[in-house]
Amino acid sequence: MANARKISITTESREIFIISGIEGGNLLEHCSGCANTVEMLTLDQAVVVADMPARELIRQIESGAVHSMETASGHLLVCEASLFGTGSSSKAAS
Repeated sequence: MANARKISITTESREIFIISGIEGGNLLEHCSGCANTVEMLTLDQAVVVADMPARELIRQIESGAVHSMETASGHLLVCEASLFGTGSSSKAAS
């Protein structure tokens, strides 16, 4: 055991995520929170559009105030309707 060596392997990967949908590039998906087909945004897009920090947006998603879905590959998509309180079951619409 005196000759045992420790080998450390570090890998780096990059991913390009392209969202394409219908109607001029907008991604339309069914939002279970709104029970309707709505435009879905990436987390980065939602942060820019809502003009709020990502952590605050995540808090709102976790509280249920903003609807979201996760893709099969693990990407978070945010319901634009609930982001602005126009979703049918968002807190602002109550």
